Amino acid sequence: MLSGAALAAMFSACTFEQEDYFDESAAIRIQHVNDEIKSTLCAPSSGNGWLIQYYVAGTDDYDFEGFNLFGKFYESGKVTLCSDHRFLRDGRAGKVTEYTSYYEMLAEEGPVLVFNTWNDILSVFVDPVDPGSAPIAIFDDGEGMNGDDRLVVLSYKEDEVLLRGERHSAPVRFVRLDRTPEEYIAQTAAMKDYISNEKLAQYYVSNGTDTMYIDGLYKGYFNYNDRLIDPLDSSVKNCVFTPEGFRLRTPLVLGADTCQEFTLNAERTALTSGNVSVAPCWLLAVNNLCQITNSAKITAQGACDSFAALYNKLNDDIIENFSSQTFNFITFGKSSESGSSSRVGIVFNCSSGTRKYLTGFTGTVKVDPQTGIATIQADPNDPSSNYTSYNRKDIGSSFTNIVSAMNGSYRLTTNNPFKPTEVLWTKVDDPTFYFVTQFDFTSSGTIN
Repeated sequence: MLSGAALAAMFSACTFEQEDYFDESAAIRIQHVNDEIKSTLCAPSSGNGWLIQYYVAGTDDYDFEGFNLFGKFYESGKVTLCSDHRFLRDGRAGKVTEYTSYYEMLAEEGPVLVFNTWNDILSVFVDPVDPGSAPIAIFDDGEGMNGDDRLVVLSYKEDEVLLRGERHSAPVRFVRLDRTPEEYIAQTAAMKDYISNEKLAQYYVSNGTDTMYIDGLYKGYFNYNDRLIDPLDSSVKNCVFTPEGFRLRTPLVLGADTCQEFTLNAERTALTSGNVSVAPCWLLAVNNLCQITNSAKITAQGACDSFAALYNKLNDDIIENFSSQTFNFITFGKSSESGSSSRVGIVFNCSSGTRKYLTGFTGTVKVDPQTGIATIQADPNDPSSNYTSYNRKDIGSSFTNIVSAMNGSYRLTTNNPFKPTEVLWTKVDDPTFYFVTQFDFTSSGTIN
């Protein structure tokens, strides 16, 4: 009687009309449910098959992202799985691969979907290998990833089946696929590339009242922190990427809001789920770049007339007085000409052949990621050694005039908050003075 009551409760939420099976045994009732689940998986409406958002339990040493697998089920008991995940073997990692094997619906305490023969797409998550070496090297005595190929069905309806691993209890979600696996994979890769990056890996998570932070979204498993610097409270979250954004393994609770699936908003500035938004901390990335690299270029293009005039005068003076030199760009960051670790606010980059001539002015460039305000404070009276050579030609003032003009506070705006290829710096107290910093994101995702 208890077994029958549990089964009735388990499937009361299913969308299918249940017939009266209570004159039959519990085993027969489970078999009827299994038949309905199998019919759902194999239905003609599943022409593109199913998206399988698959998670593993992980280990004490390794966390893992969610994996997008794809499955087409047949009444014959065969299933064709497809994916391009990173643990495919024999050189197939990252390549769209199909593998056909067998499945079965078992009647245990409830319905269980079992992939009961080896499948290259799924079985590697169950195989006891060392995940730190797979798939390049396979060690049979490893702990594995603690994935499951026996999945307990928790609920089902026409376009969604929710399951969990029978042994390790990681969640698995089936969603009826509305496009081909190849299209889904390509569109997901494009979205992941747009919203995540190794160098821009930090995000605000806010509902307007409460704020948390994500660090490392691009990996698919990331830290969820109460603050960016030295967090007091931090946990690991996992997700799968989708063509529209990403979906968390388990719902996220922020204040009064609970959310799980985030999609890119119409403005393409944040990912949203109800009242909660995930927005990139691009201002923090600008701050880091300004302080640690010499490659954030400032050009006269996109600048106000007054700044462009100062920039072009310096360029003309260098050409006129140092015929072999070229004025390349201005940067924020450290001066590397002497190997000094002292910070400089502004560096002018000139070159002759392969030789660089860097003239730095000591100071700081700070960006407040909360307010979007940047402050440049460089001392025009404290230049580095190369300045002396230019000053002998009476063009030292061309450098110091720009430094003096650039000092001040700026409001920053960008053309792309996820990958700011351009950032507009506009003076708070004089909006007519502005210039653009340019970043170059290479195909590898690094910032040059």
